[in-house]
Amino acid sequence: MKTLVGAPVAVLLLALAVPAMAQYEGPGWPSEATSFQYHPFRFHFDGGGTITQRTSATELDNGWNVGAGLTWYPSSQLPLGLRLDGSYNHFSARTPLLSQAAAFYQTPVDNGTVRMWGGDVDLEIDFRLGARVRGYLVAGGGWYKQQITYRQQQVVGGYLCDWWGDCYPGYIGADAIVARNTSQWHFARNAGFGLEFALGGRASFFVDARYMRLDPNDRKSDFLPIRAGLRF
Repeated sequence: MKTLVGAPVAVLLLALAVPAMAQYEGPGWPSEATSFQYHPFRFHFDGGGTITQRTSATELDNGWNVGAGLTWYPSSQLPLGLRLDGSYNHFSARTPLLSQAAAFYQTPVDNGTVRMWGGDVDLEIDFRLGARVRGYLVAGGGWYKQQITYRQQQVVGGYLCDWWGDCYPGYIGADAIVARNTSQWHFARNAGFGLEFALGGRASFFVDARYMRLDPNDRKSDFLPIRAGLRF
């Protein structure tokens, strides 16, 4: 926890300690120095997998994520940016969590899903690895909500239709919602690293991984989102 709390400060100190580098093409830098071009604002969208950690790994399967965001670079002479990310994560509940829900609601619970959405504000420091490749470190915090839905499989009457469009009475399986709970907004902290590859013009491809800790009232939730996306 102490590492995650001190991460934004460490990133800022590292940025101040690093001298101005040839991060971009433009006035004052040789055109062959790098393929990245300086723009004060860059938009991105991304997606990937989210690996559950610690307590979360015992209750949830690994999930997936999608997101979008904006990065502001105040100066072409300083490899430091302020990054805003909005993301959505989706998970399936594992047996221990389903058993807890079944005991609490006094009814069978066959499956469950957890949705998590929110946003982060991170400091980003870039460092050049090659003419078309650079790395970056990110750290910061944000706010997230979680919603869990428990379902029970039931057999209900309905109509079954074949390939030719003929329908007849029968029984089909359906999921009935046992309960749906949505949390309040909770603070989350994160820290990670990534790689970015210039594609030409404003476009670039990136992949990053961050360790994320969400602090709900009853227990901590840890996740490792791994995302790939495009920046413009």
